[in-house]
Amino acid sequence: MDTRETAAPPPRSSDGRAERFHRIGTYRFIALALLPTVCLLALVYWYVDDNLQEIKTAAESTNQVHLPGILKNQRTLINIESLRRYVETVYNASDAEIRRDALVNALALATESVFEANSRFVEYATSAKSLLYALDAVKKRSDRAQEELARAARLFVQTEARLGVYAGEDRHEAMPSEDDARVSERVLAYCGKLRAAPGTLPRALAQCVTLRESRRAMEKARQRHSDADTEARELWKQFDQLLRKLSDLASSKEAEATHWAMEYISKSVRRTHFVFYLSGVLIVLIFCVFILVLHRYILSPLTLASRSLRRIRDGGRVEDLPPVRVRELQDMLNILPVVSRHVTDLSARSGLLEQEKDRFRNLSLVDGLTGAGNRRHFDACLARSDRDRPLALLMLDVDMFKLYNDAYGHLAGDSALIAVARTMLEELRGSVDQAFRYGGEEFCALLPGVSAAEALAVGERLRKRIQNLRIPHQSSSVAPHLTVSIGVALREAGSPMSNQELTEYADKALYRAKTSGRNQVCFYNPVAFSLPGETAL
Repeated sequence: MDTRETAAPPPRSSDGRAERFHRIGTYRFIALALLPTVCLLALVYWYVDDNLQEIKTAAESTNQVHLPGILKNQRTLINIESLRRYVETVYNASDAEIRRDALVNALALATESVFEANSRFVEYATSAKSLLYALDAVKKRSDRAQEELARAARLFVQTEARLGVYAGEDRHEAMPSEDDARVSERVLAYCGKLRAAPGTLPRALAQCVTLRESRRAMEKARQRHSDADTEARELWKQFDQLLRKLSDLASSKEAEATHWAMEYISKSVRRTHFVFYLSGVLIVLIFCVFILVLHRYILSPLTLASRSLRRIRDGGRVEDLPPVRVRELQDMLNILPVVSRHVTDLSARSGLLEQEKDRFRNLSLVDGLTGAGNRRHFDACLARSDRDRPLALLMLDVDMFKLYNDAYGHLAGDSALIAVARTMLEELRGSVDQAFRYGGEEFCALLPGVSAAEALAVGERLRKRIQNLRIPHQSSSVAPHLTVSIGVALREAGSPMSNQELTEYADKALYRAKTSGRNQVCFYNPVAFSLPGETAL
């Protein structure tokens, strides 16, 4: 395989001719994609800067030209505001002395030459004096009506109180109020009864007449007071309009110029805001287009490359990929089919290496003749056994196997060992981590997590299954067919018994089984083994 292959053939049209496919570099692609945004930002910057310069010019003109005129008319505006306060005092004050002082000050401001030499100011000042005199006269009429109302009210209350006594009402003198309306109606009804009743006291009838007259006087005084207040309110409105005209006249020119400058600034700000928001929308649109272009020419090829790499990782093959515009991405995509072929070749070689590795591992852990675990594997499994669980060790020996070899030959002996190992694997569910060839005709088995009774049961089943194979053994003094002897030892969970001791105990149990007549299972019991001639089956 030529590992220098890095470029895919150029794309071809339907008639087989090579197509021209113009490609650009990554940096040029990014520059072209960002160019519209940069141009738009430059245009927005120029427009905003131009508007800011115009706003600055308008602000300087207002500060240097119009504000001095406004400051020049400030004294006039202050006097107008003072006049307004004095007139408000004349309109609102209830004390005649305070109102008189305010009137004098207001007339002084209206008649003195405190305004500029302007014919319209003189006209407005004359109108202000007339309104002031009229307002003062109206307020005086209001005061007189208020006094008449107070006198009539006092007379009404006194008369009502006397009639209330006649009518049985216990009342104190006070100004009439809305709460007394029902009592007053009862007193008037009482007066009606007095006029209709014969023999009424003349004094009571006179009080009734006084009550009616005082009531009518109160209503008339209240009406005059209300009319005076209405007229005063109208005069105040006229005066307020006049003062507004004076204020406008005092600052109209400079105010108009300042207002124009402020309007111009406001319009410039609104235009700037509009351009700013419009540019923001355009930038978002350009960004969306940029994302689409980026997806089409950058992200999509990268996604294709990523899928191809995952396919290569999973062992698949990658054929020639479609062309793209960006040169560097095209170079990367051209390399992927080559990498795919290399990886496929390496995967095949790696698979062969793994198979060889597994084969050599099996050769190092499995007995080559019987297929059971070898002595080395047995030692490793015993060393990593869990001491927190019980562990039973079965040691098995083929009875009189040397005589079997002498009688039937070594090939028959190998076949017999293979049959014994296969029976053990079948009984122990084919696990080479539990059935082992210990050496020669001896085998052993590891049974984790079992009790003594369960271990003996497994050993007994093994013995019977091997005996039931009916492998002829005429040289045996035990039976006419092949038999085995089995020794069993158990290490309880958490026991300090070492692996060597466990092996020795199983070997002793095997020796006891062989010396006790063979073809049996013997369990290692320290008490029983201390008494000669006893076995545990």
